[in-house]
Amino acid sequence: MDNKHLKRDEKPITWLRSCDVREMLGISDSTLQTMRINKTLPAYKLGSTWFYREDEIFESLLAGRNIKIREA
Repeated sequence: MDNKHLKRDEKPITWLRSCDVREMLGISDSTLQTMRINKTLPAYKLGSTWFYREDEIFESLLAGRNIKIREA
């Protein structure tokens, strides 16, 4: 892949297959499918193969995090 179009501080996109995501998150195939269907994780289909952007997985996890905000 030619990365000449990337800006200086921009990282190339890392694409993951379903097996990579399942291993990274420690989840089953059916759980990943459910997360894809209910749009918890964004996914892209090319032919019969699903792909996931690594950065979007991390963004999705951070968006769903539970944060306790300390009051001043």
